[in-house]
Amino acid sequence: MCIYVLLLVLGLQPFHQILAQHNQIVSSCTSLKKAVFEEQVGYSFLFRNAPIMYETIDNCLTYTPLIVGGQPADPKEFPHMARLGHRHQKLGTIDWFCGGTLISNKLVLTAAHCLESEQGEVNVVRLGDLDLDNDHEDASPKNYAVADYFRHPQFTSSDLYNDIGIIKLAEPVQFDRYKHPACLPFENGENLDSFIAVGWGSTSLAGKSSRKLLKVKLDRIADEICRRVIERSEDYPHGFEPVSQMCVGSSKAMDTCNGDSGGPILVYHKEYPCMYHVMGITSAGISCGTPKIPSIYTRVHYYLDWIRQIMANN
Repeated sequence: MCIYVLLLVLGLQPFHQILAQHNQIVSSCTSLKKAVFEEQVGYSFLFRNAPIMYETIDNCLTYTPLIVGGQPADPKEFPHMARLGHRHQKLGTIDWFCGGTLISNKLVLTAAHCLESEQGEVNVVRLGDLDLDNDHEDASPKNYAVADYFRHPQFTSSDLYNDIGIIKLAEPVQFDRYKHPACLPFENGENLDSFIAVGWGSTSLAGKSSRKLLKVKLDRIADEICRRVIERSEDYPHGFEPVSQMCVGSSKAMDTCNGDSGGPILVYHKEYPCMYHVMGITSAGISCGTPKIPSIYTRVHYYLDWIRQIMANN
């Protein structure tokens, strides 16, 4: 049996398809960095008919990496960060309940269980925000109406497998330093040691959501620990599945918590320190901020085919 046929039988992608997919993601991420962070500046010598020369200024800055135990994010540090809510039409108020990650000019990646909540289905997304109580911060918040949303076809509300969804905004986002996408992952994250989690979630179990965007550095935890911790339950009838889920936590009291669901865990782009890859989606916590008790994240790399299919059609 040839290798190509064997891969199809096993349900795996042929290598050339994987390579092509990887190259497309790399190219897209590079183009985004150039469009947002590189600026062409013209100058000329002070004599008649001197030619105009152009120089590229690279504004791609490094942020200090390091939420329960977290610290406030810097202005423009996480321009892909989205907040999801339900706007009550009669009252005009908004209940914010989940996070998300901008991945194109119209699409926001989140957890499937965030698309509908006790407050109602998601119908508004805020981008470019930092501190909900501060109108004088270095931010550029804007609310976007929701045109549609997509759950992964294998997600069911009875458990938390395939906990991934995509929101389509009603209008395109104009990219700038305050609002632009995160890159999709180049790898599955199994060889990475640490991540950055971001969100407006509670800073303690059963606490109120943070008014400021927080960040925290978390570590990859051995899959065996997640297998032992969650075992088999109503939410995870098959136990922990490392191929589509990530086991991430900390030896300290640092964690994601209520309200962080749907938000990203990130790593820095290896070449562009101002850019991030979204490696995982906050799916379910076990005990907010308890040292050595990990949380479960959806592994984004596993779902790239489905993500790219949605992107191609929207």
